[in-house]
Amino acid sequence: MKIKLIFLCVFLSFFGQITAQDNTTTSKKVESIQVIDFESMPHDTISKGITRQWFHGAKGQMAYFHLKKGSHIPMHKHPNEQITYILKGKVKINTIDKGKRKTYIISAGQVIVFPENVSHEFFALENTLDLDVHVPVRQDWLTNELPAYLKKSK
Repeated sequence: MKIKLIFLCVFLSFFGQITAQDNTTTSKKVESIQVIDFESMPHDTISKGITRQWFHGAKGQMAYFHLKKGSHIPMHKHPNEQITYILKGKVKINTIDKGKRKTYIISAGQVIVFPENVSHEFFALENTLDLDVHVPVRQDWLTNELPAYLKKSK
């Protein structure tokens, strides 16, 4: 819990003023500081074994992915840097970076950083809580429609 609070404080300090998610707009001007109860935010159901909670500010966003053992987020890429911190559990991540396929096993307490446009997929080896930070805000998440790759999650 202490690590989660430290990470959240660093994130909030880095991005400055953060505001709660508003799925009706594609850009935001942050007018004032807001406090968000991330733990009690509603869960979006991605598939039977995957839910997410997320919010965004003007320049970045955070998401919890709750992954049941055996769940899979298919290969995808996006024009956003992604910082993934595994809070509990373990995942296998396949990537394609500079034309080379690589596999990583990331466990609780470890962080992996994906540069923009690097393909990656996740396999939950255990029940996992994954905290993702995306910069800039994922424009494909700002509608009520799931991105195509998440619709294929298992």
